[in-house]
Amino acid sequence: MRMTTTRSDVLKFVKDNVLNISDLTRTSKLAEILELYADKTSDELFVVQNTRNKNGRAVIANLEFFEELLSYKEAVDEAIDQTMYQIALERKDEPADIALAQVIAELGLDVNRIAHLSEVVEDE
Repeated sequence: MRMTTTRSDVLKFVKDNVLNISDLTRTSKLAEILELYADKTSDELFVVQNTRNKNGRAVIANLEFFEELLSYKEAVDEAIDQTMYQIALERKDEPADIALAQVIAELGLDVNRIAHLSEVVEDE
């Protein structure tokens, strides 16, 4: 049996910030959350889950805070793109000596799907 340590701040977050649909529809909790976001940017998040389907989950976040998080994601994506571009430039003259079959096997690619997609691209 695997034991995990649960910190009190995690338990508090779950108790205070994980809600089900009923919490929002039968109480004034949604209005309280929006009021919390009304006067300032807040990094407080709320997780809402569907009572019947636990995979139906979403996060309620302050719009300004969410925009800030998106800008961080965009900056990271841009940095990754630039790094990959730089690596490709550095390697462009190196020979490609890895067999296609090896690449397909190592990446667990589906050869039939690749063939199908190449046909689709050719048709376009």
